[in-house]
Amino acid sequence: MDMKKFLLLPALFCSTLLLAQYQDYSTMGKTPSELQFIDDPLKIELKEPSWFWHNPKKDTAEEQLIYALRLEREGDWEDAIEAYDDLVHEWHATPEALTAQLSIARLNALHQQTQAAYDADIYLLAHFAGRFELDPVLSDAVAQADLLTAQDLGRTFRRNSGAALRANYERIIHFAPRWPRVPELLLKIAEIYMRSEEYDSAVTICDRIIVDWSSNINVDEVLTTYCTACRKQADVWQNDTGRLRLLEDLIGGARAYAPSHANNTTFAEWQKEIYIMRRNRSYEKATFYDNPKAYSIEAAIGAYQTFLREFPDAPQAEQVRARLAELSLCNTSSSQKE
Repeated sequence: MDMKKFLLLPALFCSTLLLAQYQDYSTMGKTPSELQFIDDPLKIELKEPSWFWHNPKKDTAEEQLIYALRLEREGDWEDAIEAYDDLVHEWHATPEALTAQLSIARLNALHQQTQAAYDADIYLLAHFAGRFELDPVLSDAVAQADLLTAQDLGRTFRRNSGAALRANYERIIHFAPRWPRVPELLLKIAEIYMRSEEYDSAVTICDRIIVDWSSNINVDEVLTTYCTACRKQADVWQNDTGRLRLLEDLIGGARAYAPSHANNTTFAEWQKEIYIMRRNRSYEKATFYDNPKAYSIEAAIGAYQTFLREFPDAPQAEQVRARLAELSLCNTSSSQKE
């Protein structure tokens, strides 16, 4: 092995570690439903001069930019990206550095280096804010995030991949929280939650969209995701009557918000399904107390009365009333004997 290859081995190992660290620069929310975005853009590592890694071939930023442009014109786009990157590292504060970073994003996108293009856009937002036209960079970052999501769709979905895909959109929102496309990005985040079966978080995100962006959303699309998430979450919470009641009310609220929604009939069916689920579970809870070996007659009577107050027209209502009459007689008899 010659000396050049010998020196490259530790370099490759170190670069792998640095890249892994760079991919994990975000401190996204500890609680998914809270959607806490990154707090400090500077946690995206600043490119700085390095005696070993990034050695520009020229002596000034202007000369290095000319050199990189020549490489690009000649079709040597990989070496051009490297030359642009060396420029940013060495002369970060110069106008040429901005041109170079924009070129890194553009070339990576052009040659379908999706992750690298996305990272280059985010770097622009973090470290060159106010020095370029914002909308094109934001739009390209979204396009790259969409491609990363689409690429993941082609693989077997891994639950932990959802966090990385959501983070791609969350970072963009962090840098442009009032951008008109934010509700669109939030909906993409909700859909990723749906894919990872985190339906309660999808409900939370859709609710945030409706509350914060009511005048700037595709209501039909948001409410479809919202109600679908509620219905799927009901299956997860099928034994919790309190939470089922909440989901039932949420779908009812969505229907009231957009009564002319194309899927309103489906939403009504889902609301009824959750109601029936809650009613049946409530009946099971009431009959649970009808066990004289474990509970008193008064406990059973109270449980059945509670059920009838909430579900007076339930199919089980007549059966419950008959059982209540029996229990009342038993209770009266027991009192008389005492």
